[in-house]
Amino acid sequence: MHELPLSCAACGFPVPEVVVIGGLRRTACPSCHHSQRIDVEPFDYQGFAMGGPGRTPERLSAQAGFVTPHLADGARALEIGCAAGDLAQELRRRKTFALYHGVEFSPARDMAATRMDRVFTRPLQDLLASGEIEAGGYDLVLSSHCLEHLSVPSDVVAAMAQAMTPDALLFLETPNRSGHARLPFDDNRSHIHFFGVSSLTRLLARHGLETIAAETGARHDARYSDSLRVLARRPAPLRADPTLLSSHPRLAGVDRIVVWGAGRMVEEMLAYYLDPARIAFFVDKDAAKQGGVRLGAPVRAPEALEAGADWTVLINSLEFEAPIRAEIETRFGGRVDRIVAIAELLE
Repeated sequence: MHELPLSCAACGFPVPEVVVIGGLRRTACPSCHHSQRIDVEPFDYQGFAMGGPGRTPERLSAQAGFVTPHLADGARALEIGCAAGDLAQELRRRKTFALYHGVEFSPARDMAATRMDRVFTRPLQDLLASGEIEAGGYDLVLSSHCLEHLSVPSDVVAAMAQAMTPDALLFLETPNRSGHARLPFDDNRSHIHFFGVSSLTRLLARHGLETIAAETGARHDARYSDSLRVLARRPAPLRADPTLLSSHPRLAGVDRIVVWGAGRMVEEMLAYYLDPARIAFFVDKDAAKQGGVRLGAPVRAPEALEAGADWTVLINSLEFEAPIRAEIETRFGGRVDRIVAIAELLE
C-alpha cells in the first residue's frame, strides 16, 4: 500500500482528505482543491511516443498567442516535456530566439532535435545539479501537459525557477481539474496530479512566482477540451521608479511639464512614478490648493498658462480627462503645444 501524503502537493495543506475512485485512492485538498493520486500505476514514458494529440495548428497557434505578447525577441528558451518540438516550431515562426532547448524522454525527442538547438534526455533537476544546464540561463521556460504526470511537481517547479533569469517568464499548461467541463473527474492512469486555477497558482506562489495571466477552456483534444494555461514570473520589487511615467514617448523632448490637477493622484501616482524635476508647476481650479506646493512645485490657477507658450500639459485625472482637455483646448489652445493624459502614460 502506498503511504498517504502528509500534505497537499500544491498548497501544503496538512492531511488532505482521501477519496476512492475506481478502487484507487486520491487526495482532495479542502484548501486549494488540488487532487493527487495515492495509488499510482507504473507508466513507461521512455517507450511512449508523446505528442500525438494536441498538435493541431489551432492549438499551437493559441498557445503561442498566449505567450508571445509578453515575450521579447532574442530570448533563451527551455521547454520541459517538449515532445516532438511542435510548440517550439510555432513560437519560432513568431519570435527570434537566441537558443531554444528542450527536455524530452520519449522517442519524440528525435523529431524535437531537428526543431531545437539541443534536446536533453535527463530530468531538469539532474541537469542543473551537473551544471549541464546553467542556473539562471533562460528567459522563457515552458511545459505543456507535463506537470500532471510528475510524482513531485513542486521539485520540478523549483528547478524551473532555478533555471530562470530574474525577469524570465514561465508558461505552463495542464488539464483544468478533470480536463473536460462535463466530466467530474479524470481517471487517466498516467496523471498523478489534477490541478485547477487555485492549486496551480498557489504552487507557483510557493516558489516565488506570481501568475500574471491565466485562462481556462483551452482545448488540447476532445478528452481534454478544458485546459488551464498560466504565465508566471517573479514579482517586481515594491519600489518607486520616477522614470516609469517620465520616460514615456509622449513626454519625449519635454523639459518642463505643467500638471493639471493637484488632487489625490499626486500622492497615489505621480509621487512614485514621475520625476518631480520635470514639473514646472501644477494647475488646479480649487482655490484652496492654489498657492500651495506639491512635489516641490507651486500650485497655480489655470490662468498661469497665459504667461508662457508651447506648454506641455499633463492631465492628472482619469474621471475628468475629457472636460479638462476641452477647457485647455478652448481657453489655452494657442499657448499649449501638447496635451497628454495620465491614462496615455499608463497604456
